[in-house]
Amino acid sequence: MQFTGTHHYQLLLPRCIPLVLLLCLLLSSQQIMAAPPEKEYSCKNITASLAPDLRTIIFDKVGIVPFQAEDTELGATLTSSFNSALANTKKYKILPLEVIAGQHFLSDLKEQSLKQRVISLGRSLKIRGIISATITQTRAVALEDRKPLSALSINIQMTDTQTGKKAWSLKMECSAQATDQHLPPAQAQQIMDRGLQVLISEMVKAGDIFSPLLPRPTVISSRGDLRKIRVVLQPDPLYLFSRYQLLIADNPRGVFIPHSSPVQNDQAPIILEEKNLLDSTRYYCTVIGITPAGLANIPAHPFAITTSGAPRPLPYLQVSGNNLRHIQLQWSPSQDPHVTGYIIYRSTTPQGPFKKIADVDGRNRQSFTDYGEVRRNTYGNLADDTQYFYTIRTRNTFDVESKGAPIVSAHTKGAPLPPAELQAIGNQPRQVSLFWQPSQDPDIKGYAIFRKEQSQNIFSQIDFVNGRDSQKYTDTGSWTTSLKNNCTYFYQLRSVNVVDISSTSSQTVSATTKPAPVAVRGLQASNNTFRQVQLQWQPNPENDITGYEIFRGQTKDDLRKIDKTAADITSYDDKGLWDGMIYWYQVRAIDIDQLQGDFSPARRATTKARPLPPRALVARKIPQGIRLDWQPGKGSDIDHYEIYSPGFLATKLGNAQDNFFIYQVKTTPGKTYDFQVKAVNRDGLTSDLSEQISLRIPVTTDSREKK
Repeated sequence: MQFTGTHHYQLLLPRCIPLVLLLCLLLSSQQIMAAPPEKEYSCKNITASLAPDLRTIIFDKVGIVPFQAEDTELGATLTSSFNSALANTKKYKILPLEVIAGQHFLSDLKEQSLKQRVISLGRSLKIRGIISATITQTRAVALEDRKPLSALSINIQMTDTQTGKKAWSLKMECSAQATDQHLPPAQAQQIMDRGLQVLISEMVKAGDIFSPLLPRPTVISSRGDLRKIRVVLQPDPLYLFSRYQLLIADNPRGVFIPHSSPVQNDQAPIILEEKNLLDSTRYYCTVIGITPAGLANIPAHPFAITTSGAPRPLPYLQVSGNNLRHIQLQWSPSQDPHVTGYIIYRSTTPQGPFKKIADVDGRNRQSFTDYGEVRRNTYGNLADDTQYFYTIRTRNTFDVESKGAPIVSAHTKGAPLPPAELQAIGNQPRQVSLFWQPSQDPDIKGYAIFRKEQSQNIFSQIDFVNGRDSQKYTDTGSWTTSLKNNCTYFYQLRSVNVVDISSTSSQTVSATTKPAPVAVRGLQASNNTFRQVQLQWQPNPENDITGYEIFRGQTKDDLRKIDKTAADITSYDDKGLWDGMIYWYQVRAIDIDQLQGDFSPARRATTKARPLPPRALVARKIPQGIRLDWQPGKGSDIDHYEIYSPGFLATKLGNAQDNFFIYQVKTTPGKTYDFQVKAVNRDGLTSDLSEQISLRIPVTTDSREKK
C-alpha cells in the first residue's frame, strides 16, 4: 500500500497534534524552569531538525550505533539510555544493540566513508535507518564559588540507509555542577527522555507520525449511509490509543485524507463517521489510532464503502378524476427511513414536459389534491374537461429525488348535464309551473330558468333556482311585469355548478296561461233618479266567476272602483249621489283566480236635478195684506213653494201649493216689505231662492192725519 502523503499529513496534523504538542511544551518548560538539584544536568538548549520529506518515508526498522565519546563509559550509558527512551516512544522497531555492536561499525572514518558505511550496514542488516551520535564532555570551575562545572554536548542523527541522507538530528546542550566525572544512568535516561520528547513533538508537527510498532485498530463493522459512511471500531487500551481517525480516498491508490476531527477513545465501541459525501459513491477507507504523543499506526489496506444513492421510487400512483377543477392523488408511503417527502409532477401530455407542482413533507403522507396553480376557492382552478398526467418522486433528507413512478392520468369534470324531464303546467292565472328531475351531480348549485314568448326569437334568463335538489319553479313574471292572460310561453333550463359553469339547454317546453273573463255585456244605467243610479248587466258565461267590480267616474276616462257584487248578482244601485250630476259606469267580472275580465263599455247616467227657482215674482197690496204671484220654474213634480222674508236671518213666512201666496199682515204705510220664493219637489229637493222682490206701502192723507 502506498501513501503519497504530502496533503495527507498537512490535513491530518492540525487535528491530531495540538494537545500532544501543548503537553510536550508544558513538560519541557517545567523541566527547563525547575531549578536542578546538585549534580543534575540541566538541558536548556534542545533542538531537533527534520528532513523535508521525512513524513513520506516509513522507517519500519532502525538500528542504534554505539554513541561515540572520549569517555567510553559515558558513551555506553547514553547509548543504552537513548535506546530505552526511543523504545518507549514506540516510533520505530529497534534492532538489539548487540546486533549493531557486532558489526564493528568504524567511527573514525571520514564523512564520505561514513556515509558509505551506513548505507552498507543498513543493506546488510535490512534496516532503513541508522542512528549515531557524538558526545562531547567538558569540565571547568565556576569563577564565583570555584565549584566544578560539567558541560555535555550530544549530537544525535538518523541516516537514511537508502539515500545516505540525514533523516533527522537532535542536539542537546546540558550542564551541571558535579564533582563526579561519571553520569549516573538515571540522569542519562532523563536527558534522553527530554530530548526525544522534543524530537517526537517536531515529528508530529511535520506529519511524521506513523509507527510500525503500533497495532492497527480492529474494525467491527462498516456501512454506507445517506451521504455518509460509518465505521465501528473495537476500542484499544487508553495508554495505546487516545483517539481514532478515519481516512478516505476516492480510489485505493489515492491520497487518504481525513474529513473530520479524531474521535476520543471512550472505551466504548468507537463510531467514526464521514458526512457530506456524494450520493451513490464508492469510497476507500482506512483507520488509524493516535497515541497520546500524537503517533499513529501504519494504516491497514483500505476497504470500500458505498454511500446510499437516490431513494427508491414508489411502485405506483393512483389518481381520481371526474372532480370539479381538481384531481386527487394517492400512494402507499415509502418504507425508506431516509425519505422525508414526495415531489409531484404534472403535465398535459404523457410525453411531458412535467412541471413540479407540489413538495409534500412527511414520509407517512399518502395523498395530495391538485387544485391547480393558485387556489381561489374550495374546488381549484384546473381546466374543465381536461386530461392531466402525473408522476411522483420520493425525496430524502438531502432533497435527492428518486426516479418517477409510472405515469398515470385523470380527467377533470366538464360542464354539467342539463335537467331532465322538464314539464310546464299551463291554464293557470298569469303563471306557469315548471317541474323537472333534480340532478345527481353533487357539484350542482342550482338551475337557470330561461323564457321567451312565441313572438320572440331568443330565450332570456328570468330567474335562478338555488339548490341541487330543487325540482319546481313557478313563473309569475317580474315584479314590474306579470305574465299575460291567455298567452303561450316557452321555457328552457340549464344546470349550473358551483363554479358557475352551465350545462347546455334542456328540451324546450311550453304552456299557455289562463284566459281572463270576457267583458261584461248589456250594461244599463238609469237616469233622473233621486240621488242614485241603478245598474243592470248580463251574467258572464264563465263558470268560475266570483263577482263583479263596479267602477264610477264623473268623466269617461277617470273611473274608480266603488264596489263589488257577488257572482249571482247582476244589478247594483249606486246611492248617495249628488243631485243633477252626470256619472259614467263600467263593470268587469272577477273569477276564482282573481283574474280581472275586460271592462264593459262605459255607460252614462244622471241623477235627478233640483227644481229651478220661481221667476217673474210680483207683489201687490190687497185688503188681507200682500199677495205674491210668480211663474214656476222647470220641473213637473213641484210639490209646493216656500216663501221667505230675506235678511240676516231669513224668516219663512209660509208654504203655497199654487203659484201665489197671500201674506196676511196689517201693512204699515211707508214700510217696505221684501220677499223670496223657493220651489220644493216631491223628493224634497229645493230650488235656489228666487230673485228678491220688494213692496213699499205708500203713505196716504188719512195716514198722515192719524199721525
